[in-house]
Amino acid sequence: MERHGTEGLRVARVTPAELSSFKYLRDEGLRLHPEAFDADIEGEQARPPESYIGRLGLYEPLGGTFLIGAWLGQDMVGMIGLERHSLPKLRHSAELNSMLVKPKHCGKGIGMSLIKECLAQARKAVGLELLTLRVSTETADAVRLYERAGFKACGAVPHAVRLIDGAGQVRYIDRLTMALIL
Repeated sequence: MERHGTEGLRVARVTPAELSSFKYLRDEGLRLHPEAFDADIEGEQARPPESYIGRLGLYEPLGGTFLIGAWLGQDMVGMIGLERHSLPKLRHSAELNSMLVKPKHCGKGIGMSLIKECLAQARKAVGLELLTLRVSTETADAVRLYERAGFKACGAVPHAVRLIDGAGQVRYIDRLTMALIL
């Protein structure tokens, strides 16, 4: 299902044919915002686009696993992912991840369009009741965006991410866990 929003913006689930665009944007995000991702660019850069096919949820009979992209023309300018937990006691929940809007497109409502489509798709999933996410406490704009979408803070994990720069300096990032009951 597609939804059209801001001036030619197309927000829709990513298809297998669009995984190269997803990977390009993801790699850009890993370079620009290493604190926002659990993965690192060194480990992810070598992965082929096809390695992300499981994140499309094509074989998830109950739904709740997918990638959504935002396009302006042929350019993927934003993305968001949802991954449903597979363990029986956790099947009622999924984790929102891989949220990114290209810097030059921030502040135009694309992030909220992605979240709204993610929530719409999540509500179609059989038995899905809870969405969680983890966001850097340093990104106040992202926290406010999630709050506007209905997510509530549950607590922060100090030193959740450990980054080491080129000079060997260590920097820690605290992560806020947020939740939304569907």
